[in-house]
Amino acid sequence: MTHCDLSAAEQQHRRETAVHTRKMVLTQLTAAEEDGASLMTDYHGYFLQISFSELHPLMVFCLAKALAKPSTAKQRQMTNELNLRSILGSHAINDEVGCYSYRATHWLDAEMEPQRFFEILDRCVDEADRGFGKLTG
Repeated sequence: MTHCDLSAAEQQHRRETAVHTRKMVLTQLTAAEEDGASLMTDYHGYFLQISFSELHPLMVFCLAKALAKPSTAKQRQMTNELNLRSILGSHAINDEVGCYSYRATHWLDAEMEPQRFFEILDRCVDEADRGFGKLTG
C-alpha cells in the first residue's frame, strides 16, 4: 500500500494521531531541540531523539550514549549478538561519533497516553542499559 492508496480520511487520521502524540510527548518531556520530524532531549543518562512519521504512523525512539574509546572487534561482535536477541529494536556502535545507540520503532495505531508512552520509553531504556552495560562492562 502506498500513500496514494490511503483514503483522505485515513491520511488525516494518521496525521492527527502523530500530531496528538507529539503534543502529548512535549507536555511530558522538555525538548532541548526540535524540528518538524523530531524532538531531542536527555533522558536517564541518554541523548533521546523521538521522531514521528505521519504517513505510517510511527514513533521512533533513539537512545544514544557516549563511548569512552573506539569500539573493539569484540564489542562489534557483541552488538551483533545483542541484535540477534533483541525483538523490539536494534543496537549499534558508531565510532565516527563515538557512541552506542539503541533504536526502536512503535506503531501509532491509537492515540498515545502518557502512561503508555513512558511504559514504552522505559522499556527502551532498560534494553539500552542492557546493551550499553554488556558492551562497556
